[in-house]
Amino acid sequence: MKTLKTVLRQLPLYLALIVLAVIFWSWLFGLRLNVKPEKKLVVYIDAAGTDELALAERLAPTMPEGIERVEVRLFSYALFDTEAIKKADLYIVPESAAAGYRDSFVPLPVETNGKLLSFDGVPYGVRVYHAETDKGAAHDLIDYRTSEGTKEDFYLFFSAGSVHLPGNADAVDGAALPLAEALLAMNEDDAEAPVTLPEGFILGMDVSSLLSEEASSVKYYDFTGNEQDVLKTLAQNGITHLRVRVWNDPFDAEGHGYGGGNCDLETALTIGRRGAEEGLKLIVDFHYSDFWADPGKQAVPKAWEGLPLDEKSEALYEYTKMSLQRLRDEGVPVAMVQIGNETNGALCGEKTWAGVHTLMEAGAKAVREVLPEAKIALHFTNPERAGAYADIAKRLSQAGVDYDVFASSYYPFWHGTLENLSAVLSDVHKTYGKDVLVMETSYPYTDKDTDFWGNTVGAGSASALPFPYTVQGQADAVKAVIETVANTDGGIGVVYWEGAWISVGGKSQAENKKTWETFGSGWATSFAGTYDPKDAGRYFGGCAVDNQAFFDENGKPLSSLRTFSTFLN
Repeated sequence: MKTLKTVLRQLPLYLALIVLAVIFWSWLFGLRLNVKPEKKLVVYIDAAGTDELALAERLAPTMPEGIERVEVRLFSYALFDTEAIKKADLYIVPESAAAGYRDSFVPLPVETNGKLLSFDGVPYGVRVYHAETDKGAAHDLIDYRTSEGTKEDFYLFFSAGSVHLPGNADAVDGAALPLAEALLAMNEDDAEAPVTLPEGFILGMDVSSLLSEEASSVKYYDFTGNEQDVLKTLAQNGITHLRVRVWNDPFDAEGHGYGGGNCDLETALTIGRRGAEEGLKLIVDFHYSDFWADPGKQAVPKAWEGLPLDEKSEALYEYTKMSLQRLRDEGVPVAMVQIGNETNGALCGEKTWAGVHTLMEAGAKAVREVLPEAKIALHFTNPERAGAYADIAKRLSQAGVDYDVFASSYYPFWHGTLENLSAVLSDVHKTYGKDVLVMETSYPYTDKDTDFWGNTVGAGSASALPFPYTVQGQADAVKAVIETVANTDGGIGVVYWEGAWISVGGKSQAENKKTWETFGSGWATSFAGTYDPKDAGRYFGGCAVDNQAFFDENGKPLSSLRTFSTFLN
């Protein structure tokens, strides 16, 4: 009897030991079913539209045993980072993003020999395949061959597509599936809401130097490595509008081009026609100068030198009207016309607001007569200067200048915070009812020079560094600007400046100089010195923004170019 009482007293202890033993053996058995202890997986996740760090932290509590590390990356840059891919055992990518990577992407049909998975009884259409079969998007997205020609097991999971696994699927599936389920189980209310662009939002690219680049034997490629018209590549990656600057006569008396693309009306016509074939609309940027116009210089064209304001105004009107008629007659879809470039108090040699407004009115009159559906934009810069935009907008209103869009340059390394940009543009919209737009922006993907001519922004420059000078940093900068304008009252678009202006590919500065001088693919030629002696006459040379393009020095697209298309999914 005493023994029975003792046993009963100790029964809870025995039961506890049994429970612990069951838990231990269940854990050990489950672990062996899921992942071999010696094989800990490294997982990469594409977190497009989601904050990477936040997603990683949210997934951490659900981390299955056998996962060594989860690395969350924005927009699948690791797809183009060979070393990173080699370190990954599982790569997770949303199907929507995969469709953007390759036009040919088609999810594998359910009836194929994959295993349909579900979570809590809800089918998600997730199927498991072996990477070696070369089926589905994995074969298209990743080259499985190593330098020795053998294949590597790289794997992708598509949230509504396919999971690529190595040969021992049971060993890996146990770890991959819970992680996939955790991702799938996250409802949209919990995730960071993607920015929705207003209808008709402009995602533009200035490509003014394109023809001189092509004349300089520059070649451009698509993401598969095939040579392709760069305008097609831009259209495939979310660009909706092209911007081209127009100089009245960027040539000297002997016909030598001033450089910077030698951008005359014929340039705009050619690029506009080619862009139309890809469904791209044109933004015409009239500088009303024979060469670069910005706040520091607004030189009058040679043909208009010495004209009084009334005659110059008439000449500007006639020139604008003639140019737009030619674009219209040749079928170029012009969406917007810019009357002057960065006209902060000067335009076409006029240095008083009264003179500037008179010329703006002349240009606007021509636009309304020839292209009444096109928007008229006035372009300014330095939004970081307190009260500057409020003052400019007030002067325009008081003078009764006819325009639709108050456009701003915004370079993150020069022009202050995005919060300030949004505030000053929103104020213009709320006060005067004008649409607002960032007409120029860009950001370096590297601090290195690729054409033997120093860069405007790079190593050692005194410019601000709000984002790293990396491909990821460039993508983050562009994304931030687009989101800011989309969330700004009256915001209608963002135009990236000269995203295809890259090195001409020579092996020395002397070699490149011959090309720049011949085809105008540098920022200025020596011939421009007759028109702009203080600047071009002293510092003529190559491209100073090749490190801010969306293509490397060999014409291959950077993964950051895909940033635009993320807003269109």
